[in-house]
Amino acid sequence: MKTVLYARSSIKTQEHSIDMQKALALEKVKAKGLLFDDLYLDEAVSARKTEIHERPELSRLIHDIENDQVSMLYVYKRDRLARNVVQSMELFELLRSKQIKVVFTADNEIPIQYSPAGEFFELIIAGFNQREANQIVQRIKETKYTMTKQGKHAQGRVAYGYVVDKDKNYDQHPDQAKTIYKLYNAIIETKCNTFSDFVRDIQQHDCFPAKWDYNRIQSLIGNTIYKGIRKIEEFGEYVEIENERLRIVDELTWSKAQERMNNLIQTRSRKTSRIPMTLDDLLFCGKCNKAMFGKEKTDVSTRKYYTCKKHNYIRLSPDLLEEMILEECAKFITGQFQTYFPELYQLTHGNMIQFYKDSIAESQEAIQLYKQKLYKDTSLWLQSPTPDLQDKLFYLHNCIRREEEMQHYYPLELDQLQKQFHLIKELQQSVDLITEVLSYKDSEREEFIRDIVYRIEIDTPSLYIQFRDPFKGKAVIVHVGVS
Repeated sequence: MKTVLYARSSIKTQEHSIDMQKALALEKVKAKGLLFDDLYLDEAVSARKTEIHERPELSRLIHDIENDQVSMLYVYKRDRLARNVVQSMELFELLRSKQIKVVFTADNEIPIQYSPAGEFFELIIAGFNQREANQIVQRIKETKYTMTKQGKHAQGRVAYGYVVDKDKNYDQHPDQAKTIYKLYNAIIETKCNTFSDFVRDIQQHDCFPAKWDYNRIQSLIGNTIYKGIRKIEEFGEYVEIENERLRIVDELTWSKAQERMNNLIQTRSRKTSRIPMTLDDLLFCGKCNKAMFGKEKTDVSTRKYYTCKKHNYIRLSPDLLEEMILEECAKFITGQFQTYFPELYQLTHGNMIQFYKDSIAESQEAIQLYKQKLYKDTSLWLQSPTPDLQDKLFYLHNCIRREEEMQHYYPLELDQLQKQFHLIKELQQSVDLITEVLSYKDSEREEFIRDIVYRIEIDTPSLYIQFRDPFKGKAVIVHVGVS
């Protein structure tokens, strides 16, 4: 059985770096006369953004624990393992089932306890860690917004046409700004018939960088920063911040360039029969593993179908295919709910039920103690009435009243949770989403499918749907026959 270390950093320059976590752990383990048998190090990996199975070293550690190869685990803090409640409790259950001794190297981290009270405590800490992670993200967004509003560079690549000084203030790059101005005039004055022709024409001129391709030029012309407006996300929405110093082209020039570019791109797109469809970016050909796309054919009538560029003999009607996938999505979610409901409810409410039960018992004990103390101090006050004793009597009386109120409040909350659990449990087996989702509008159907499906592979007559498993964080593949 191994003594191991797990360490993680979100970015390579993080304060709590991998090296710092290793140094603290080595200091502790050497003090016990031990050595590490293995190190599991996830560098530049976010615990907030990634699932457990997407972190290679943590996945390897879990595999070794499940195979009884680990007995003692050193880690800096709980948030190195997980930063959300579901992942935290999943790891806690694994560590508890294998009775892994966990040693935290941070001085202020409280040890793990494998007990009912310890489980409740872990749930609370996991909630705090998740909230802290969300607050960090919010603070970063607020900082970026403030810097952008002040005309400073927040993060990422500096837009072409500008430079940033040591104080992160934006300013125009004289030569690059002239190049941008020429590009906008070029798109307005071009005689080309398509945007692809315009790009090829631009690439022939020495005054423009040779590495500029179709997407780069489209991005440059469409960037609002060149008319002095930067976009930044604030509270989930994008807002525009105007900065006169950044303006390279005026509003009229920018608008003319957009209109001309869009016309050229639309002219190009009309030459293809491809059309946007519900399963775009989800559907793949099982023979060549390439993405399939929607096409439209018009002869006697207009017909739509999914096909593969290489295997264009594969043609699938969107109506039948999308309805079949929609039904499979509904079946999958129904099965997930029926299978994992008790586990999910226990995770979200089970500890609260136990908390209220424990609180009722603890409150009853507290009332008895307060009353005993009140009787004793009342006798003392009758013998020698002093202001201090009087204040103490009022305090004890208020404590008893508070606990008696809790004696009324806790049972009501407990009863509500238990009724809720039994009611939903009765409905659990009767849940069937198929009828409901088949009544969805097209936009609702697409949103429902994209929330659940990761990938669809067609290899006629077989259809493989790879679902996103919301509970286990892994992919679930379902095979369906296609006629």
